Amino acid sequence: MLMKSIIMRGKQYIFRSRLVSGEIIFKYDLNGFLREVIFPERLSLSHYIWIGKYLPYNESIINKMKNTKAAFSIEEIPTDLSFNRFWTDYKYKIGKKRMAENIWNRMSLSDRVKALSYIPKYLDHIRRTGHDQAYPTTYLNQRYFES
Repeated sequence: MLMKSIIMRGKQYIFRSRLVSGEIIFKYDLNGFLREVIFPERLSLSHYIWIGKYLPYNESIINKMKNTKAAFSIEEIPTDLSFNRFWTDYKYKIGKKRMAENIWNRMSLSDRVKALSYIPKYLDHIRRTGHDQAYPTTYLNQRYFES
């Protein structure tokens, strides 16, 4: 079976805000310069104006923005968003791997980022509380990463 893997060059960041429906993705080259911005389908003129005014044209700017307390969040997108990465990081190889992979393949880029980013917090939580770790399919289907 051929495994699809999403590998990226340079860094990418995902911008989320309760004021914007959808996410904005900023893609940087290996030198840290902005090369592409992917906007959600619906974005108001005022949001375009705000982004134009504060456009993080350099990776150092977006890193400063990440550390501000604002009505938005910025998170680096992991370079490897493959199912194999999820399976390795989750560390609990119980249940139906193929079913988990099918769920993973249907997930959006944003959900994959959230799922991978939340794993360390989730594993720490179950270690501290003594709760059982959910099967990988349950973690994905029940969207534990949105807790």
